[in-house]
Amino acid sequence: MIEIVEKMLNQTKNYLEMGMEKLEDLLIDEDIGRSSMVLAAWISASDGTITESEVAETEKFIKNTNYFEEKNHAKLMKEYRKWCNHFIKHPEDALADAFIEITALVNRPEAINAVQLAYKIAQSDKDFTKRELEVITRICIFLGVVCDGEFECVLKE
Repeated sequence: MIEIVEKMLNQTKNYLEMGMEKLEDLLIDEDIGRSSMVLAAWISASDGTITESEVAETEKFIKNTNYFEEKNHAKLMKEYRKWCNHFIKHPEDALADAFIEITALVNRPEAINAVQLAYKIAQSDKDFTKRELEVITRICIFLGVVCDGEFECVLKE
């Protein structure tokens, strides 16, 4: 227990030494990564099941997206799986919780990456459902993402 507290104190000291601006950036980064995984889980579970292709698409996206390049991939996947479980076991609670969690992405450029991930997950099982389209549309509206150009098809289908 003493080691854990000591580690936390040292970590806090390091954060303070980095300066408050860098600390704020670090916290925002963490929130955005978590928010992206919440969205991925939301779209994965939107039809009531989570397929291996949806999980694989999420893993691939995390590994191949520049934004996640320096992030802890295992931690992101753990967050994704936790939220998938929450959406399957308690869908109504998870939906309310998800809206709270994704506020870090509202009107931020990273929201486009999160929408792109949701779209790729929806297509991954070759069964792009009306429910998935509704969820992606809702996500776009909430986050302030204008779906045009590459994403125009999301709102037109």
